[in-house]
Amino acid sequence: LCTLTLSRLVILRPLGADLASISIAVKMQSSKRTLRSNEMAIPTGGILDTELELQFALQYPHFLKRDGNKLLILLQRRKRYKNRTMLGYKTLAEGVINMAQ
Repeated sequence: LCTLTLSRLVILRPLGADLASISIAVKMQSSKRTLRSNEMAIPTGGILDTELELQFALQYPHFLKRDGNKLLILLQRRKRYKNRTMLGYKTLAEGVINMAQ
């Protein structure tokens, strides 16, 4: 069992002109399951520095010899087509934690 706590989110440059909200998602590299936070509003300038209290708990198989022990932390927004919200998410930024270390 892996527990990840996120306490702060800093966005140093605007991610898009029409971006109104984002979500934080966590998943293992080889897994299809994604844990996602609620949507957070972005200020009009696009630069954000906020305190968070997010906890993610996930269970994963730890591989000894393969390179599949990577935890992905994703910054995502909902997919859109001509200002209509579609099913799914678009990844804006990605961070990787190697769980084998």
